[in-house]
Amino acid sequence: MIKKITTIVYTLFILIGCSKEDEPDLPIVLSQLNNINSFSLSIDGENINGTIDQTSKTITFNLVAAELSSIKPTIEYSENATISPSEDEPQNFNNEVAYTVYAENGETNIYRVIVNNRPHNTESKILSFSVLVENETIDAEINQDTKVINFNMGELDKSSLLPAISISENATISPDISIPQNFENPINYIVTAENGDTTEYTVIVNMPKFNNYSSTTPLYYIRANMRITGQFLNMDQPGAEIYLFDGTNKYEINILSHDSYSTQERITQYNINTMIPENIPTYNNYKIIYETNTLKIESGYSIDISAENAPKFISLNQDSYSYNDILIITGENITETIAIPSNGSIFLIQNSSNYDYTVNVDKTQATLTLDYYYLFPAYFGNSPGDKTITFWGSEGRIGESFTTIF
Repeated sequence: MIKKITTIVYTLFILIGCSKEDEPDLPIVLSQLNNINSFSLSIDGENINGTIDQTSKTITFNLVAAELSSIKPTIEYSENATISPSEDEPQNFNNEVAYTVYAENGETNIYRVIVNNRPHNTESKILSFSVLVENETIDAEINQDTKVINFNMGELDKSSLLPAISISENATISPDISIPQNFENPINYIVTAENGDTTEYTVIVNMPKFNNYSSTTPLYYIRANMRITGQFLNMDQPGAEIYLFDGTNKYEINILSHDSYSTQERITQYNINTMIPENIPTYNNYKIIYETNTLKIESGYSIDISAENAPKFISLNQDSYSYNDILIITGENITETIAIPSNGSIFLIQNSSNYDYTVNVDKTQATLTLDYYYLFPAYFGNSPGDKTITFWGSEGRIGESFTTIF
């Protein structure tokens, strides 16, 4: 029995010994992984992840005006790999930075970190402005110099309009363009550029505007009648006034009458008859100003006014005149020419073969023999009527007017 047990133990020992000697040694396998799996930069307290392209081995960021000169990135890369430069070293990402990832087995991958860091957009413009009214789109006119936006609506309701507005890229605008606005009065919009710069625009519906039909500067004496025409010069608006302005002083204009009419383009045209003030000094560059409680505009042309030697009307010798009557004017600084309208034309009357018009040496009296048929309404089959006669100075300078009946 003892012999049998000894034999079994010996046999197992031999088997175990043979098993260990026959088993081959297994090689140590090192990892070949060498990828960057994530890469982020901390910008103004926010971690921003780059876009990793594993084919081109690029890591791309698209940033705006970021400070990149010294940033320590956060990097996740393959297990057992190493990276150079170290993720613990701050880098200047204003330039391209290359990272080499070493796999455990020594194989390498090189990643290029590219940061597209554009500056803040500095533009703060309104590029387009329109409103939809009664299924019609009305495009506004934008003056980028004066920062005034205007469009015409005539008598259409302006109390609740939702404009369509486009602005500079990356800019913002206030008030909120998704909220309807009451355009009965001017509204200011503020556009803020990406860099914080702002531009303020004023939106005016039915923008007042002076008409300018002449390329030359109108010439007037004090006390002369002057007609002002333009769009939306409504004298019934709160605080509405018209005056002459020399850049420092304003001179109120006496409004004699005004009327208006509407056009098919939703424009209301105004005709305003005024008189040059008697107390205004000589100046060749007056502007006409139209002002209300909410806006002020000036004429695009200048007015030349002279107070020196200005003609002044005192009286006529009759209340009405017929053909061949003698018209006698008394006054001061009476001009060598007078203007008399007739049948849609203006006749300039001065001493000539056509007119017996004379002015005395003191310029205090003028005489005209009314022997010119065209001056009388009766010649054209019309009844007698009011006739406005105007003093007419050199170079066509307009003086005071007075009225009689022809």
